[in-house]
Amino acid sequence: MHDEDVIEALPPLPAPPALDLPAWPARQLRPPPIEHRFVFDGRAGEYFRIWIVNLALSILSLGIFSAWAKVRTQRYFYGNTRLAGVPFEYLAKPLPILKGRIIAVLLFSGYVLAGQVSIGLQLGLALLIAVLTPWLVVRGAAFRARYSAWRGLTFRFVPDYGEAYIRFLVLGIPLILTLGLLYPWIKGKQKEFIVEHHRYGGDWFRFLITPGQFYPPYLIAWGVIMAWMFVASFLMVGIVFAGIAAGGGGSGPPPWMVIAIMVVMYSGYFVVLAFLAAAIANLIFNNIDIGGRRFRSTLKGQHLLWIYFSNTIAVLASVGLLIPWAMVRLARYRAERLSLLASDDFNGMRAESAASIDAIAAEVDGLFDIDIGL
Repeated sequence: MHDEDVIEALPPLPAPPALDLPAWPARQLRPPPIEHRFVFDGRAGEYFRIWIVNLALSILSLGIFSAWAKVRTQRYFYGNTRLAGVPFEYLAKPLPILKGRIIAVLLFSGYVLAGQVSIGLQLGLALLIAVLTPWLVVRGAAFRARYSAWRGLTFRFVPDYGEAYIRFLVLGIPLILTLGLLYPWIKGKQKEFIVEHHRYGGDWFRFLITPGQFYPPYLIAWGVIMAWMFVASFLMVGIVFAGIAAGGGGSGPPPWMVIAIMVVMYSGYFVVLAFLAAAIANLIFNNIDIGGRRFRSTLKGQHLLWIYFSNTIAVLASVGLLIPWAMVRLARYRAERLSLLASDDFNGMRAESAASIDAIAAEVDGLFDIDIGL
Protein backbone atom coordinates (compact mmCIF):
# COMPACT_ATOMS: atom_id res chain seq x y z
CA MET A 1 0.00 0.00 0.00
CA HIS A 2 1.37 3.34 -0.94
CA ASP A 3 1.83 6.13 1.55
CA GLU A 4 -0.80 8.12 -0.26
CA ASP A 5 -3.37 5.38 0.33
CA VAL A 6 -2.56 5.23 4.04
CA ILE A 7 -3.04 9.00 4.39
CA GLU A 8 -6.36 8.86 2.56
CA ALA A 9 -7.55 6.03 4.87
CA LEU A 10 -6.94 8.05 8.05
CA PRO A 11 -9.97 9.88 9.49
CA PRO A 12 -9.99 13.63 9.04
CA LEU A 13 -8.58 15.70 11.90
CA PRO A 14 -11.06 17.89 13.81
CA ALA A 15 -10.92 21.59 13.09
CA PRO A 16 -9.06 23.61 15.75
CA PRO A 17 -11.29 25.62 18.08
CA ALA A 18 -11.81 29.22 17.13
CA LEU A 19 -9.84 31.61 19.33
CA ASP A 20 -11.81 34.58 20.51
CA LEU A 21 -8.97 37.09 20.40
CA PRO A 22 -9.63 40.80 20.86
CA ALA A 23 -9.27 42.84 17.72
CA TRP A 24 -5.94 44.66 17.59
CA PRO A 25 -6.69 48.36 17.79
CA ALA A 26 -5.75 50.39 14.78
CA ARG A 27 -2.85 52.67 15.51
CA GLN A 28 -3.98 56.21 15.98
CA LEU A 29 -1.60 58.47 14.16
CA ARG A 30 -1.52 61.90 15.72
CA PRO A 31 -1.41 64.65 13.13
CA PRO A 32 1.64 66.88 13.17
CA PRO A 33 1.24 69.98 15.36
CA ILE A 34 0.18 73.23 13.76
CA GLU A 35 1.88 76.42 14.89
CA HIS A 36 -0.66 79.03 15.97
CA ARG A 37 1.04 82.37 16.38
CA PHE A 38 -0.06 84.97 18.91
CA VAL A 39 -1.01 88.24 17.25
CA PHE A 40 -1.38 91.66 18.82
CA ASP A 41 -3.21 94.07 16.52
CA GLY A 42 -3.63 97.05 18.85
CA ARG A 43 -2.57 100.49 17.66
CA ALA A 44 -0.85 103.26 19.56
CA GLY A 45 -3.36 105.88 18.37
CA GLU A 46 -6.31 103.83 19.60
CA TYR A 47 -4.78 103.11 22.96
CA PHE A 48 -3.62 106.72 23.39
CA ARG A 49 -7.27 107.85 23.48
CA ILE A 50 -8.04 105.27 26.18
CA TRP A 51 -4.88 106.08 28.11
CA ILE A 52 -5.31 109.89 28.14
CA VAL A 53 -8.93 109.61 29.31
CA ASN A 54 -7.90 107.12 32.01
CA LEU A 55 -5.13 109.44 33.18
CA ALA A 56 -7.32 112.54 33.27
CA LEU A 57 -10.23 110.89 35.11
CA SER A 58 -7.89 109.17 37.58
CA ILE A 59 -6.34 112.53 38.48
CA LEU A 60 -9.69 114.31 38.72
CA SER A 61 -11.17 111.55 40.89
CA LEU A 62 -8.09 111.41 43.15
CA GLY A 63 -7.33 107.87 42.00
CA ILE A 64 -10.80 106.38 42.38
CA PHE A 65 -11.22 105.96 38.61
CA SER A 66 -7.93 104.04 38.45
CA ALA A 67 -9.82 100.76 38.96
CA TRP A 68 -11.97 101.47 35.90
CA ALA A 69 -8.84 102.60 34.07
CA LYS A 70 -7.16 99.24 34.78
CA VAL A 71 -10.16 97.30 33.49
CA ARG A 72 -10.33 99.40 30.31
CA THR A 73 -6.60 98.95 29.72
CA GLN A 74 -6.63 95.21 30.36
CA ARG A 75 -9.66 94.69 28.14
CA TYR A 76 -7.96 96.59 25.32
CA PHE A 77 -4.73 94.58 25.49
CA TYR A 78 -6.52 91.25 26.04
CA GLY A 79 -9.04 91.92 23.27
CA ASN A 80 -6.33 92.83 20.78
CA THR A 81 -4.27 89.72 21.55
CA ARG A 82 -5.40 86.79 19.40
CA LEU A 83 -4.52 83.12 19.24
CA ALA A 84 -5.81 81.02 16.32
CA GLY A 85 -7.87 84.06 15.34
CA VAL A 86 -9.71 84.19 18.70
CA PRO A 87 -9.15 87.16 21.06
CA PHE A 88 -8.54 86.82 24.80
CA GLU A 89 -10.98 88.33 27.30
CA TYR A 90 -10.53 90.17 30.59
CA LEU A 91 -13.60 89.60 32.75
CA ALA A 92 -12.81 91.40 36.03
CA LYS A 93 -15.08 94.19 37.29
CA PRO A 94 -13.86 97.61 38.50
CA LEU A 95 -15.46 97.63 41.97
CA PRO A 96 -13.60 94.59 43.39
CA ILE A 97 -10.38 96.04 41.99
CA LEU A 98 -11.13 99.39 43.64
CA LYS A 99 -11.69 97.66 46.97
CA GLY A 100 -8.42 95.74 46.66
CA ARG A 101 -6.57 98.87 45.56
CA ILE A 102 -7.80 100.87 48.59
CA ILE A 103 -6.64 98.13 50.96
CA ALA A 104 -3.28 97.91 49.16
CA VAL A 105 -2.75 101.68 49.34
CA LEU A 106 -3.67 101.76 53.04
CA LEU A 107 -1.22 98.95 53.75
CA PHE A 108 1.55 100.63 51.79
CA SER A 109 0.84 104.03 53.38
CA GLY A 110 0.95 102.45 56.83
CA TYR A 111 4.31 100.91 55.99
CA VAL A 112 5.74 104.25 54.84
CA LEU A 113 4.32 106.25 57.76
CA ALA A 114 5.52 103.63 60.26
CA GLY A 115 9.07 104.56 59.30
CA GLN A 116 8.43 108.11 60.54
CA VAL A 117 7.17 106.85 63.89
CA SER A 118 9.26 103.82 64.72
CA ILE A 119 11.76 101.70 62.84
CA GLY A 120 10.59 98.74 64.91
CA LEU A 121 7.00 99.28 63.79
CA GLN A 122 8.08 99.50 60.15
CA LEU A 123 10.11 96.31 60.49
CA GLY A 124 7.08 94.65 62.05
CA LEU A 125 4.92 95.64 59.08
CA ALA A 126 7.63 94.45 56.69
CA LEU A 127 7.67 91.09 58.49
CA LEU A 128 3.86 90.93 58.26
CA ILE A 129 4.01 91.57 54.50
CA ALA A 130 6.69 88.87 54.15
CA VAL A 131 4.50 86.38 56.02
CA LEU A 132 1.53 87.31 53.82
CA THR A 133 3.53 86.97 50.58
CA PRO A 134 2.69 83.28 49.89
CA TRP A 135 -1.01 84.02 50.45
CA LEU A 136 -0.73 87.01 48.12
CA VAL A 137 0.96 84.84 45.50
CA VAL A 138 -1.81 82.26 45.50
CA ARG A 139 -4.73 84.67 45.66
CA GLY A 140 -3.21 87.03 43.08
CA ALA A 141 -2.57 84.20 40.61
CA ALA A 142 -6.07 82.81 41.21
CA PHE A 143 -7.64 86.22 40.54
CA ARG A 144 -5.76 86.75 37.28
CA ALA A 145 -6.57 83.24 36.07
CA ARG A 146 -10.25 83.39 37.07
CA TYR A 147 -10.86 86.58 35.09
CA SER A 148 -8.80 85.70 32.00
CA ALA A 149 -10.55 83.76 29.22
CA TRP A 150 -10.04 82.42 25.71
CA ARG A 151 -12.68 80.77 23.49
CA GLY A 152 -15.20 81.46 26.25
CA LEU A 153 -13.31 79.32 28.80
CA THR A 154 -11.65 80.84 31.85
CA PHE A 155 -8.29 79.78 33.25
CA ARG A 156 -7.99 78.33 36.75
CA PHE A 157 -5.33 78.44 39.43
CA VAL A 158 -5.73 75.69 42.03
CA PRO A 159 -4.60 76.96 45.47
CA ASP A 160 -2.05 75.11 47.60
CA TYR A 161 -1.18 77.42 50.48
CA GLY A 162 1.10 74.95 52.25
CA GLU A 163 3.34 74.49 49.22
CA ALA A 164 3.25 78.23 48.56
CA TYR A 165 4.61 78.96 52.04
CA ILE A 166 7.44 76.49 51.47
CA ARG A 167 8.48 77.91 48.11
CA PHE A 168 7.92 81.61 48.77
CA LEU A 169 8.87 81.89 52.45
CA VAL A 170 10.64 78.87 53.96
CA LEU A 171 13.13 78.58 51.09
CA GLY A 172 14.27 82.11 51.94
CA ILE A 173 16.24 80.64 54.85
CA PRO A 174 18.65 78.52 52.76
CA LEU A 175 18.80 81.39 50.26
CA ILE A 176 20.25 83.64 52.97
CA LEU A 177 22.51 80.92 54.37
CA THR A 178 24.05 80.27 50.94
CA LEU A 179 24.55 84.02 50.29
CA GLY A 180 22.20 83.93 47.30
CA LEU A 181 23.76 80.95 45.50
CA LEU A 182 20.43 79.07 45.63
CA TYR A 183 18.55 81.95 43.98
CA PRO A 184 18.23 80.35 40.47
CA TRP A 185 17.08 77.03 41.95
CA ILE A 186 14.53 78.74 44.21
CA LYS A 187 13.31 80.90 41.34
CA GLY A 188 12.83 77.70 39.32
CA LYS A 189 10.86 76.10 42.16
CA GLN A 190 8.62 79.18 42.36
CA LYS A 191 7.98 79.28 38.61
CA GLU A 192 7.26 75.54 38.66
CA PHE A 193 4.65 76.14 41.38
CA ILE A 194 2.94 78.91 39.42
CA VAL A 195 2.89 76.94 36.15
CA GLU A 196 1.75 73.56 37.48
CA HIS A 197 -1.17 74.92 39.51
CA HIS A 198 -2.81 76.40 36.42
CA ARG A 199 -5.54 74.65 34.45
CA TYR A 200 -7.32 75.43 31.21
CA GLY A 201 -10.05 73.56 29.37
CA GLY A 202 -9.79 70.59 31.74
CA ASP A 203 -6.02 70.18 31.27
CA TRP A 204 -3.26 70.84 33.79
CA PHE A 205 -0.24 72.92 32.88
CA ARG A 206 2.97 70.87 33.16
CA PHE A 207 6.48 72.23 33.65
CA LEU A 208 8.95 70.08 31.75
CA ILE A 209 12.26 71.19 33.27
CA THR A 210 13.88 70.97 36.67
CA PRO A 211 14.66 74.05 38.80
CA GLY A 212 18.37 73.40 38.35
CA GLN A 213 18.06 74.33 34.67
CA PHE A 214 17.59 77.95 35.72
CA TYR A 215 21.27 78.15 36.66
CA PRO A 216 22.87 78.65 33.19
CA PRO A 217 21.16 81.96 32.30
CA TYR A 218 21.67 83.36 35.80
CA LEU A 219 25.32 82.27 35.95
CA ILE A 220 25.98 83.89 32.58
CA ALA A 221 24.28 87.09 33.75
CA TRP A 222 26.27 87.13 36.99
CA GLY A 223 29.51 86.54 35.12
CA VAL A 224 28.85 89.38 32.67
CA ILE A 225 27.93 91.75 35.52
CA MET A 226 31.14 90.91 37.38
CA ALA A 227 33.18 91.53 34.22
CA TRP A 228 31.34 94.80 33.62
CA MET A 229 31.98 95.96 37.19
CA PHE A 230 35.69 95.24 36.68
CA VAL A 231 35.79 97.29 33.46
CA ALA A 232 33.52 100.01 34.83
CA SER A 233 35.81 100.53 37.83
CA PHE A 234 38.64 101.56 35.50
CA LEU A 235 36.30 103.82 33.51
CA MET A 236 35.08 105.52 36.67
CA VAL A 237 38.63 106.10 37.89
CA GLY A 238 39.38 107.80 34.58
CA ILE A 239 36.23 109.91 34.84
CA VAL A 240 37.09 110.95 38.40
CA PHE A 241 40.60 112.03 37.46
CA ALA A 242 39.24 113.89 34.43
CA GLY A 243 36.71 115.67 36.64
CA ILE A 244 39.34 116.65 39.19
CA ALA A 245 41.60 118.00 36.45
CA ALA A 246 38.75 119.95 34.86
CA GLY A 247 37.56 121.32 38.19
CA GLY A 248 40.99 122.45 39.29
CA GLY A 249 40.92 120.37 42.48
CA GLY A 250 37.61 121.80 43.75
CA SER A 251 35.73 120.57 46.78
CA GLY A 252 33.31 118.32 44.89
CA PRO A 253 32.94 116.52 41.57
CA PRO A 254 31.17 118.47 38.82
CA PRO A 255 27.59 117.41 37.93
CA TRP A 256 28.59 115.96 34.57
CA MET A 257 30.96 113.56 36.30
CA VAL A 258 28.24 112.29 38.64
CA ILE A 259 25.92 111.72 35.67
CA ALA A 260 28.70 109.96 33.72
CA ILE A 261 29.41 107.61 36.64
CA MET A 262 25.72 106.74 36.96
CA VAL A 263 25.45 106.06 33.22
CA VAL A 264 28.53 103.83 33.31
CA MET A 265 27.26 101.88 36.31
CA TYR A 266 23.66 101.32 35.24
CA SER A 267 24.12 100.78 31.50
CA GLY A 268 25.76 97.41 32.13
CA TYR A 269 22.92 96.27 34.39
CA PHE A 270 20.37 97.47 31.83
CA VAL A 271 21.95 95.37 29.07
CA VAL A 272 22.29 92.24 31.21
CA LEU A 273 18.72 92.45 32.53
CA ALA A 274 17.30 92.69 29.00
CA PHE A 275 19.15 89.55 27.87
CA LEU A 276 18.29 87.74 31.10
CA ALA A 277 14.59 88.61 30.75
CA ALA A 278 14.51 87.15 27.23
CA ALA A 279 16.39 83.99 28.28
CA ILE A 280 14.17 83.30 31.32
CA ALA A 281 10.95 83.94 29.37
CA ASN A 282 12.06 81.54 26.62
CA LEU A 283 13.12 78.93 29.19
CA ILE A 284 9.73 79.04 30.92
CA PHE A 285 7.39 79.15 27.93
CA ASN A 286 9.32 76.60 25.85
CA ASN A 287 8.86 74.06 28.64
CA ILE A 288 5.13 74.41 29.34
CA ASP A 289 2.80 71.63 28.20
CA ILE A 290 -1.01 71.90 28.25
CA GLY A 291 -2.61 68.59 27.33
CA GLY A 292 0.00 67.86 24.67
CA ARG A 293 0.11 71.44 23.42
CA ARG A 294 3.41 73.29 23.65
CA PHE A 295 4.46 76.93 23.57
CA ARG A 296 7.31 78.27 21.47
CA SER A 297 8.96 81.50 22.59
CA THR A 298 11.71 83.13 20.51
CA LEU A 299 12.47 86.39 22.29
CA LYS A 300 15.84 87.90 21.39
CA GLY A 301 17.88 89.75 24.00
CA GLN A 302 19.21 92.32 21.54
CA HIS A 303 15.71 93.10 20.25
CA LEU A 304 14.31 93.41 23.76
CA LEU A 305 17.23 95.64 24.74
CA TRP A 306 16.58 97.96 21.79
CA ILE A 307 12.87 98.15 22.59
CA TYR A 308 13.53 98.91 26.27
CA PHE A 309 16.18 101.53 25.42
CA SER A 310 14.27 103.31 22.64
CA ASN A 311 11.01 103.20 24.62
CA THR A 312 12.75 104.83 27.60
CA ILE A 313 14.24 107.58 25.43
CA ALA A 314 10.91 108.20 23.68
CA VAL A 315 8.94 108.38 26.95
CA LEU A 316 11.46 110.76 28.56
CA ALA A 317 11.67 112.97 25.46
CA SER A 318 7.87 113.21 25.20
CA VAL A 319 7.38 113.84 28.94
CA GLY A 320 5.36 110.63 29.16
CA LEU A 321 3.04 111.18 26.20
CA LEU A 322 4.54 108.26 24.29
CA ILE A 323 3.82 105.74 27.06
CA PRO A 324 0.91 104.24 25.03
CA TRP A 325 3.17 103.85 21.99
CA ALA A 326 5.82 102.14 24.13
CA MET A 327 3.31 99.75 25.70
CA VAL A 328 1.75 98.78 22.36
CA ARG A 329 5.16 98.31 20.80
CA LEU A 330 6.34 95.98 23.56
CA ALA A 331 3.08 94.00 23.54
CA ARG A 332 3.30 93.52 19.77
CA TYR A 333 6.88 92.24 19.97
CA ARG A 334 6.11 89.80 22.78
CA ALA A 335 3.08 88.46 20.91
CA GLU A 336 4.83 87.97 17.58
CA ARG A 337 7.58 85.97 19.31
CA LEU A 338 5.15 83.53 20.98
CA SER A 339 3.20 80.67 19.41
CA LEU A 340 1.30 77.54 20.45
CA LEU A 341 1.97 74.14 18.84
CA ALA A 342 -1.22 72.04 18.84
CA SER A 343 -2.39 68.94 16.96
CA ASP A 344 -6.08 69.35 17.79
CA ASP A 345 -8.70 71.94 16.89
CA PHE A 346 -9.31 72.96 20.56
CA ASN A 347 -12.89 71.64 20.42
CA GLY A 348 -12.27 68.98 23.07
CA MET A 349 -11.68 71.50 25.85
CA ARG A 350 -14.32 71.80 28.55
CA ALA A 351 -15.37 74.53 30.91
CA GLU A 352 -14.64 74.27 34.63
CA SER A 353 -16.55 76.06 37.35
CA ALA A 354 -14.67 78.52 39.52
CA ALA A 355 -15.79 80.72 42.40
CA SER A 356 -15.40 84.48 42.41
CA ILE A 357 -12.14 85.76 43.87
CA ASP A 358 -11.48 89.14 45.43
CA ALA A 359 -8.86 91.46 43.95
CA ILE A 360 -7.10 92.38 47.20
CA ALA A 361 -4.10 90.12 46.73
CA ALA A 362 -3.69 91.05 43.06
CA GLU A 363 -3.54 94.75 43.94
CA VAL A 364 -1.25 94.30 46.96
CA ASP A 365 1.28 92.19 45.08
CA GLY A 366 1.22 94.73 42.25
CA LEU A 367 1.83 97.63 44.61
CA PHE A 368 4.65 95.88 46.49
CA ASP A 369 6.13 94.52 43.22
CA ILE A 370 5.91 90.84 44.19
CA ASP A 371 7.09 88.77 41.23
CA ILE A 372 4.53 85.99 40.67
CA GLY A 373 3.89 86.07 36.95
CA LEU A 374 5.04 83.57 34.33
